[in-house]
Amino acid sequence: MSSHSVEVDVSRRLVHTTMSGLFDGPSIEAWAREYEAATDRFRGRMHVVLADMRGLKTMRREVADRFGDAISYARGRGVVLCAHISDETVQRLQAKRVARLDSQDDDVTVDVASLDEAHEVCAEALGRIDDARVVASVRRPG
Repeated sequence: MSSHSVEVDVSRRLVHTTMSGLFDGPSIEAWAREYEAATDRFRGRMHVVLADMRGLKTMRREVADRFGDAISYARGRGVVLCAHISDETVQRLQAKRVARLDSQDDDVTVDVASLDEAHEVCAEALGRIDDARVVASVRRPG
């Protein structure tokens, strides 16, 4: 059993997604479609993601592959930072692995310990998002 949500705040340039439980093929596909649609609302404009994955279980390979595809889709369409909250070490490592498939150094993901810290990291990034030196990540100006 899994659950998820995807909320978009276009004016703040923020996608907030939550994922918990054990995802299978149909449930990851449902999340991915919502997440990709949220990304599309920005029409390529740079934005940030707050990904609350507390309670998310490690995914089977084919499920993780679809998860990675959605991450890649979003990063190719404007995601410059993802504040990632997780309470399971193996799942956190899996998320890092699939993110590295898109970006070898993965300078987009920031692991945080709490929702408050995630909001702080996102706010800091949003404060620099229009900096002309930002190329692909607000963590690494060009």
